[in-house]
Amino acid sequence: MPTVTNANLTLTTVDKNTTIQVTYSANFSAFERRLAKLGLVFRERIRVIGVDPPGSTTGTVLANFPAVDLPVTDGGTPQTIPRTRSITVSRASLQEDSGLGDNDEIRCRIRIAALGLPPAETSDVFTDQELLVG
Repeated sequence: MPTVTNANLTLTTVDKNTTIQVTYSANFSAFERRLAKLGLVFRERIRVIGVDPPGSTTGTVLANFPAVDLPVTDGGTPQTIPRTRSITVSRASLQEDSGLGDNDEIRCRIRIAALGLPPAETSDVFTDQELLVG
């Protein structure tokens, strides 16, 4: 599977809106690039989560970035695709702590899904039927 490195989150609040910017590098092996040539699609999925307790990696999903297919090309060497994505949401939608005025801990979860792999097994195919005389 591809790897994600150098993930960073920046939050910028202006008036009642907050811009959520995520930067990272998506890294693909030569094998994954060959699979992309054969039709495998790598789709980026970024979820904005409210973190409780602070420092954890779980929480309520507060927003979703639109899913995007990554432009993986065929090649015999690894490929790194630098990514910068932004969405703007209302500051109120990021209120994940119950007390008004409490700080809200925000984190984004980045996943890359591989779509279009063949099934683990083929469909059933049967031979012709032969008769074994008793």
